Amino acid sequence: MRIFSFFVLILVTFLIDQSHSILPIIYDSSNKLHRDIKYHPEQPARIDACIDELKRFQHDKLGSIKLQDVAKNSAGAFREEELNHARDMLVQAHSENFVAALEQRCRNSRQQRISEGKSSLGFIGNIDDDTYFTTESYDVCLRATAAWIRAVDLAMGKERTSMALTRPPGHHATKSLSNGFCIFNFCAAAVIHATRKYPNLKISVLDWDVHYGQGVAEILQSFPNTRYVSIHQLHSFPYMGEKYDIFGQYQNIMTIPIVAETSFSCGYKQKFLETALPFLSTSGEWEPELVIVCAGYDALDSDEYASISLQASDFGRIAYLLRQHIPSAPIVFGLEGGYQLRPMAGGGNLPDAVLETVKALIELDPT
Repeated sequence: MRIFSFFVLILVTFLIDQSHSILPIIYDSSNKLHRDIKYHPEQPARIDACIDELKRFQHDKLGSIKLQDVAKNSAGAFREEELNHARDMLVQAHSENFVAALEQRCRNSRQQRISEGKSSLGFIGNIDDDTYFTTESYDVCLRATAAWIRAVDLAMGKERTSMALTRPPGHHATKSLSNGFCIFNFCAAAVIHATRKYPNLKISVLDWDVHYGQGVAEILQSFPNTRYVSIHQLHSFPYMGEKYDIFGQYQNIMTIPIVAETSFSCGYKQKFLETALPFLSTSGEWEPELVIVCAGYDALDSDEYASISLQASDFGRIAYLLRQHIPSAPIVFGLEGGYQLRPMAGGGNLPDAVLETVKALIELDPT
């Protein structure tokens, strides 16, 4: 009887373990080395607030998520070969000259400050009115790229779902232009990594940031085994993708503009279900083996940098619908925009929306 009870206990433990999803979440606590000298909405507090919220959730839901800090000298720090590979993928997404120019600018400015007896961290300037960089911005962006790449490999392994909470965002960065808070295109680099490591892999990219990720679209339109769909606000930065369209060398880019004040129940859900999801995956036509989400949270009703009316809980619903529609493919979520940090913001703030996404991924029931 004791032996029977012992085996029953083992079986129950196994079944619980199989039904319990652990979501790896990668972040870089040293991202604060990329910051403006004056107030800027794209700030280190974005990551701090999200991690604080996730740690509280982790305490309540012990074992459901695994936070992995990849800052230098942390337990999850990248090996040199990982960072070198991340740089190679950035070069593939952009060009050697583009990557090297920023790298040298940061390195030279840092060395000059050190030679002058100053702190190595210093503000260099602005690339455009919205996009700044410091002596450490290149390395912060390199670790962010490596984080997205590690998230891909985790999802392609036993984890199946993963998240990279990185900053600055990257989806606006085109092959030759940093803009819109974005310096390098992490999503494009992660996609290229996946195509190199897993030949012939079909990859779908969903961009739910409120702004069109013209950089991802530009880079991926020449990759035959990829699809990219953006659902974004009409008449907002970067003032492109302003009509419903399918284009690209392989007809693999879709733009879905939505009007201001669109809410989940009034317009958004219908566009997502009837237009975005079928493009991302349709049985017998296009069945992706990896999905990457450019997860921006500036479509929140409370976010001051756009005018779409989603609630934090809606992002859980979107993530749930995505997983329902594509149940077997690995999915990677990478942070893009989302700037509302005010506690008790109407409809929720960035940490609330990230948490709703995470809860939907591990519990698969946002209702």
